[in-house]
Amino acid sequence: MNITLPLELEAYVQERVRIGSFASSAEFIAEAVRRKMETDAWMEQKVLEAEQTELSPLTQEDLDSVRRLIRQPRGPSGS
Repeated sequence: MNITLPLELEAYVQERVRIGSFASSAEFIAEAVRRKMETDAWMEQKVLEAEQTELSPLTQEDLDSVRRLIRQPRGPSGS
């Protein structure tokens, strides 16, 4: 497989190899693909979990609580 990267990305990969973070550009790309696969699997799992979670509607009490938090005076730093 041959790939072409934009110059900025190619320079980044080459720098990571030059400083010893990776033995080769192929190793860097393989690690990037592995991490992407892990991220995709994690996201898919989270979507499946969310689909199985029962949601409850907000109540008036919930909304009032949020309003009270928003209206609370804040200190000089804004917190």
